[in-house]
Amino acid sequence: MIILNSACTLCYSENLQILNVNFKQRKYLLCHNCKLIMADTNTLPTPEQEIRRYSDHQNFSTDKGYSNFLNKIIQPVMNLLLGSEKGLDYGCGPNPVLSEIVRSKGYSCDVYDPFFFPHFPNYNYDFIFATECFEHFFYPADDVQKVISLLTPGGILAVMTEIWYNLENVEKWYYIRDFTHVSFYHADTMKYLSDYYKMQIVFTDNKRIFIFRKN
Repeated sequence: MIILNSACTLCYSENLQILNVNFKQRKYLLCHNCKLIMADTNTLPTPEQEIRRYSDHQNFSTDKGYSNFLNKIIQPVMNLLLGSEKGLDYGCGPNPVLSEIVRSKGYSCDVYDPFFFPHFPNYNYDFIFATECFEHFFYPADDVQKVISLLTPGGILAVMTEIWYNLENVEKWYYIRDFTHVSFYHADTMKYLSDYYKMQIVFTDNKRIFIFRKN
């Protein structure tokens, strides 16, 4: 018998519910404390599967549609900055388009990705973009802490990850049908992150963009 997660991968609560959702023989669990939906950790993708999937992402700065998509989170952050801040594109993937756009606006922006740009930063940043990477975190408690540890007091954390609303729709949700997506957040999960890590939500579109300011 396969033993499923005994505790939430974000808040460590044991108040978990096995969902009636099955994609590629993977089970999912809901945490009733922070509302995270997580994949059973026995079914996480291998590094080889991850690299193969991420290498398929053909995202380039010449793709106007993709640039417009990224600008939905970039512009609200730019509105909060003064002009001299230093930033990081965390989980940038093989083609760090976001950092190119940010640099074109006159800001310094480093890149980090565990597979493609694996040198972990030894620096604190005034703003950090984490676009389309939170859903890939195997153990969000560890990964979110890593991200926040790089942020200066008063710094901005801009997260882009589509949130879930109704359990009835989760099984048909396109977002859960990417095998490398293993952590799914609710608006209540974002509130948990805000409270636990002592941050304020300063902007959200209530769908996929959440911008926090660290206290």
